[in-house]
Amino acid sequence: MKLEGGNITLVKKARKKNRLAMKLRIFYFGLIFLISGCTSYKFDQSLNNINSNKDIVIAGKITAAINQEQQNELFNNSKALLNSEVGEKEAVELMLSKSPSFQSLLFKYRGSGSAAAQEGRISNPVFSLERMVKGSEIEYGRFLSFGLLDLLTLPTKQKSSKLAVDLNDINFASEIFGAINDVRMSWLEAVASEQQLTLYNNAFIAFSANAELAKRMKKTGNMTTSDRVRQQLIYSEATVALAKAKMRKISSRENLIRKIGLTESEANNLTIPKKLPELPKTPISIEKIADKISDRFDVKTARIEYELLLEQLGVEKINSYTDIEFGYRNDRIKDDGVISNKKGYELEIKIPIFDWGNLQRDTIQADLIAKQKIYENIVLAAASELREAYQNYRTAFDIAKHYYDQIIPMHEILLEEATYNYNGMIIGIFELMQSGLEKSTAEIKATDALQNLFTAELNLNSVVLGRKLGAKSRTTEIASNKAKKGH
Repeated sequence: MKLEGGNITLVKKARKKNRLAMKLRIFYFGLIFLISGCTSYKFDQSLNNINSNKDIVIAGKITAAINQEQQNELFNNSKALLNSEVGEKEAVELMLSKSPSFQSLLFKYRGSGSAAAQEGRISNPVFSLERMVKGSEIEYGRFLSFGLLDLLTLPTKQKSSKLAVDLNDINFASEIFGAINDVRMSWLEAVASEQQLTLYNNAFIAFSANAELAKRMKKTGNMTTSDRVRQQLIYSEATVALAKAKMRKISSRENLIRKIGLTESEANNLTIPKKLPELPKTPISIEKIADKISDRFDVKTARIEYELLLEQLGVEKINSYTDIEFGYRNDRIKDDGVISNKKGYELEIKIPIFDWGNLQRDTIQADLIAKQKIYENIVLAAASELREAYQNYRTAFDIAKHYYDQIIPMHEILLEEATYNYNGMIIGIFELMQSGLEKSTAEIKATDALQNLFTAELNLNSVVLGRKLGAKSRTTEIASNKAKKGH
């Protein structure tokens, strides 16, 4: 009976031990599940979100060309676009398909997004193996360790990582908007230079005719030397103005070619409109854009940067005090054929004796307050920037409208009257040509005004979305800091 009772006791102990082992396995599996549920980054989803935003992508579709099939698709699309006249939207679509610089931008943010998601993961556990010999005794040491503090702060790190990914997406959208806006601006300048060159060339032809006529009249004695030189001087100045217009055309066209990313043969086939779009009948209403301030890139960036720093503050406060490493050891000892095991746990704790981390915590707290004030300032400045940009736009609209509705029609009337008086021999040929030249000058100024209007509209769109050129993304800083730490 004692033997049976002993057996029963042993069975109970074995069952208890098995239950404990099962609980440990469940704990380990749960731990693995928790760790595996880390922040991920889906680049394709980010692209889809941007493609669906028509305030950013006005034409075409953004595609990160990874494989040959995608590259061929972009090539065929650009080839089709170059077979016809390239308008503003076609220029944007060409840039999305052709520009190596734009493709580089896509993969840059794919990398920074992955780096931001990496922040939500803890360091891998470390496994060490050792073999020790002492006489006939051989000891095999197996040790598994991981940062316990990393595990405890994992939920907070995952939240921070999610915010960093969101921040990367906002910066990504801002960069794409900036690239598209640059192409639109380059296209606008190229078309305006085409139209201005035509007007300068017409003026040059008229001035050339004046100079030639003055030369003949001087030979016949019907014009003084000073009047003859004056006409020649005007012609010389027109020559310089025409040369500058040709230079602006070449420069603006080549700038557009670079922004799109065309080869030399493709650039030769590039055809753009000779004139700017017509003056809009009505201006943009401020009511349509005033409610979009909260959606500005800089407002959303400042808000997330504050939230991100707030999450990081909790982790850094703990890390500033201590660090904890947990390890499990399982050693196997063999001595003269007799095998035994030695198991145990290790716990390493950094003791805050010399450095309590108060300076580190003060730094983070100061950064947090600074981020808060930056956010408040951006929100306050947004409304002012919008008012300024809209007033500039409205002024540019009114000036352009005044040229096309008032000034040019009046010059047309003056030219008609001058033609009528010349036919009636009331005025001479120089007076008639002067009226024509004044009309050409007004048309050049009107073209400048129209270009300024469309430029002001692009600037207004930028202010509405809060695009800041040259701003360093938070995600880039995170990736850089991570690399410096050697993670």
